[in-house]
Amino acid sequence: MKKLMLVAIAVSVLSACSSPAERMAQCEAQGVSKDTCYMAEQNRSTAMNAVAEKQALENAANAVQHGQSAKVLDPLREASFTANGIKATVSNGFFSATINGKKATVKRFNANAYEITGAGYILSVTLDENGITDASWNKTHGRDHGLLQVIQK
Repeated sequence: MKKLMLVAIAVSVLSACSSPAERMAQCEAQGVSKDTCYMAEQNRSTAMNAVAEKQALENAANAVQHGQSAKVLDPLREASFTANGIKATVSNGFFSATINGKKATVKRFNANAYEITGAGYILSVTLDENGITDASWNKTHGRDHGLLQVIQK
């Protein structure tokens, strides 16, 4: 019981100062042994680290939940694009595409911007939560370019 009282006094003395050295000196000045003061300082440090770790884990969990709720989902399932000499399709949420009947590759820049490349063309498509907002094309060689007509399904 006497040892428990000394530890309680040491902890209360240790928590009032600013640096570990000051807390140790204050504790020893109260007549508490150096070992007991050291143990109280270690317990204080462990408790502070546990509180900080718990808060960091809560912050990380909140950030993940916020990031997941803020993510824009791809609203598109299937669409076709047409322009002078170009017939392109995209389906399966922008995972498969064709340009003029040939398989094309899809590059995702973010949830709102895609690039579809194939058959000598590059198609740029932008989205919002309601679907496609803009679509244009460029030739891979040369300066030919233009807008695409979009039909979303």
